[in-house]
Amino acid sequence: MTFEISLKEFKLTDVLQFIFFTQKTGVVHVSGETAGEIYFANGIVVHAVEESGEGIDALFSMSMTASGTATFEPHVSAPKKTISEDAGKLVETVEKRRVELQTIKQSMPPLDSIWAKAAKEPESAIALRRTDWQVLAKIDGKRKLSDVIAESKLGGYEAMKTVVWLKDQGLIYEPEQARRTMSMMTTYLNAFLADFSKNGLIWFKRWSANKEDNKRIARAVSIDEETMETKVVAELNSKDIDYFMSSFEEIVHSEGPKIYGKLLFRKKFDDFKKKLEGET
Repeated sequence: MTFEISLKEFKLTDVLQFIFFTQKTGVVHVSGETAGEIYFANGIVVHAVEESGEGIDALFSMSMTASGTATFEPHVSAPKKTISEDAGKLVETVEKRRVELQTIKQSMPPLDSIWAKAAKEPESAIALRRTDWQVLAKIDGKRKLSDVIAESKLGGYEAMKTVVWLKDQGLIYEPEQARRTMSMMTTYLNAFLADFSKNGLIWFKRWSANKEDNKRIARAVSIDEETMETKVVAELNSKDIDYFMSSFEEIVHSEGPKIYGKLLFRKKFDDFKKKLEGET
């Protein structure tokens, strides 16, 4: 009995349950986002393999496939045994992992993006596991995340979970995103200082001295006080930039009307914003 099922209509766990109940021996060829094979002996899953690994992790990776097909070929024996879990518990675990992986994928950067190790050292409270080091060792500012995941040999689920954790801990970063993020700040400051000149510089220094976070963010740029040109000297993330723009403008809106008067300040600030929109 050969059959083909669309993975847009059915989950892979539905296929596993059907073969378990019919006690078939053979192989399911999975095509789609993650392609591979799942082998059965009398309805029991005994082996799974896909590009980045084999065993239970390969089965977890293929369970996330939401397109393509699952084609059953009967009377094919597994080349080896890598899975020995009870059938009922296995389906339950796969479904649980599938839901968890969906959540992880929401935080997962694009697989074709390239990431690098951050300059910061792990804080003493952060304990890196062996699997964390396996992924971190492959992140070098050259490999795509898809290659990092494949070369880590951890399987898609574990590798993606680790990438998200390293990202959230600030231990890795995307250089291109960092450049785009810092470009937002320098574009903003260059346009602002071009319109408000020395007064703008005074406000920036006043904002910088206000809080420790402000000082840290201000140290990421250098300003030539003669030319009013801004240059990047360190990296910030998008949250830092958003915080800078909102909190800095609080001082600007507080101090600006005192120097220029309400009407002139409003016109100057509106002109600055229009110029900024044209440059971004």
